[in-house]
Amino acid sequence: MQKKKLNQFYIEEYERAGRKKSKNSVRDSVLQSRVKNLQRAFRRARPYQTNSQVLEDLHRQLKNVAAYAYRKNRRELIEQINTEMIPKLTALDLGLLLEEQREGINGEFLAWLRRTMPEAVCSETLFTLYPKFRRYKVRNRILELVPARPEMEFAEVRELRRHFIFHIGPTNSGKTFQALERLKEAACGVYLGPLRLLALEVYERMNEMGVPCTMRTGQECIEEENSRVTASTIEMADFDENYDIAVIDEAQLVADTDRGHSWTKAVLGLRAEEIHICMSPAAEQVICHLVGLCGDDYEVRRYERKTELICEDRPFVFPDDVREGDALIAFSKKSVLDVAGRLEEAGVSSSVIYGSLPPEIRRRQTRLFNRGKTKVAVATDAIGMGLNLPVRRIVFLQADKFDGTSRRPLRTPEIKQIAGRAGRYGIYDKGYVSAMGEQELEYIRERFEAPEEPLTQVNLGFPQVLLDINAPLDELMKIWYSVTPSEPFVKENIDEALYLYEQAKKCRNMIDGFENKHLLYRMITCPIDIKDRKVVALWLNYCKTWSADVSLERPVLRREKKGGILQYETYYKQLDLYYQFSHRMQKEIDEEWLAAEREKTEMQIMNYLAKGKQNYIARCRYCGKLLPLGSPFQVCDRCYERK
Repeated sequence: MQKKKLNQFYIEEYERAGRKKSKNSVRDSVLQSRVKNLQRAFRRARPYQTNSQVLEDLHRQLKNVAAYAYRKNRRELIEQINTEMIPKLTALDLGLLLEEQREGINGEFLAWLRRTMPEAVCSETLFTLYPKFRRYKVRNRILELVPARPEMEFAEVRELRRHFIFHIGPTNSGKTFQALERLKEAACGVYLGPLRLLALEVYERMNEMGVPCTMRTGQECIEEENSRVTASTIEMADFDENYDIAVIDEAQLVADTDRGHSWTKAVLGLRAEEIHICMSPAAEQVICHLVGLCGDDYEVRRYERKTELICEDRPFVFPDDVREGDALIAFSKKSVLDVAGRLEEAGVSSSVIYGSLPPEIRRRQTRLFNRGKTKVAVATDAIGMGLNLPVRRIVFLQADKFDGTSRRPLRTPEIKQIAGRAGRYGIYDKGYVSAMGEQELEYIRERFEAPEEPLTQVNLGFPQVLLDINAPLDELMKIWYSVTPSEPFVKENIDEALYLYEQAKKCRNMIDGFENKHLLYRMITCPIDIKDRKVVALWLNYCKTWSADVSLERPVLRREKKGGILQYETYYKQLDLYYQFSHRMQKEIDEEWLAAEREKTEMQIMNYLAKGKQNYIARCRYCGKLLPLGSPFQVCDRCYERK
């Protein structure tokens, strides 16, 4: 932009601000001194060297002097402001900007400033004003590219005639079984579920029944010849394939802040003539709303539990009340291993199930329990989905959990999902639910018996069409997130992706493709455990080196004497990352080596879980006394008082 036009804009804005100011900020007696000080400050200031704070102060000083000049009609001072001070100020302002930002200081920008932020240039620098304009432009472009109605993201699918069958019922009601019975008849069908374990179960079941089935998850792909069905995790859904029958499982997760957008996208965009959706009763309202937006028709099939579920009257006492067929529920890996260690010390064998265990280990631990090799299961809420355990009784050892942000009481849907695992049709006619502690049992009973509140939110994911907008990726994601969608939609949680973006940004000069938002988005949305520093370090190394060779560097297991089971869990996550990152960046994968490493690591973890769990029992760090079950402290009361 011509400096002459920018100078004229500043002159007009300072005049408008000066004439509006109702009170003099500069007294007559000190005006001459103030003007001299301002002139001196302008002489000292150098373009490209003056910082934003100093420059903002110059803007404000000039505003006060201009207010006096216009109020008193001091023509000589006004001339000095317009011909000397403002040209110097605009040069300083432009000097703070990058070259690409200076190119954006144009007529459109000035018109926006005049319209939306009149006189802002009298107190703020272009360095702070231009990013606001860019966010405004990006926001408008987002609104142009992203349909106001989410279902129109799949405009071609809206032309199809899709028929939905809703299978609605609680846990252990057989709803998924009925949907899968129909899937067996598909010429080209797909199963979409939340977990690799569920996809694996469907894959094995279909092939056992003579229905060729392929499995695709984030961890692996197992192709079968002449496959008629694909069993996938929901994130692996193929929106270009045409299916005759599809099954979407556990659709109540549509409200999940991290993954729910995948269910939303599947309902809105899956190209299938017949779609079966399995869900808890709480999801009926929002799923009906989604299908209604699409203009598709649906029918509802309702299911009841096949076994009675009873909440016990008396609180559970550990370990005296432990019985074969129990599943004891805690809400951290530390607590699970502590409980399992105490059971081992008492001569009770147990299977251990928690979220950070590799899926195959959870499956093997489940198999030990199913075959009677272990008498009790000790688990986190990972037991609530994807594991078919013949559990007689669910026992809540805690009625609260840490959710990553704070410790909070269990919610009704969580209690129902976990409690619903009790009772197995054909094995136990009744299922039981209990809790440790009088208050805890009462809390569980109230929510166990209460009707489940309907879901009110549907999660939306980041639309990748926005990656073509000319703006940094983090800015795009933040601005997209700030645009409030219409009810019942909410935006997916982008915190983890932004965290990984910041990690990559620190090494941007070492990452081939950092400026390519499509590539970068693939990198930062790779699902990893960001709380594991070693996994994040390997991810960052892959970001730096992915283009160096046809394949990625293999992870290396670095054994440590005190590493325990954790080092093998971390290594398994790194193996998963090797596969995931390779798949996303289209690198060659050493499948044979990967399978062998996974198997060796699984054996090591199984060995740790088979013996030596007594090392995880919570004891006082000073005297070694056994701490109360679930104690958040590492010191007993007696030692605490002494210290």
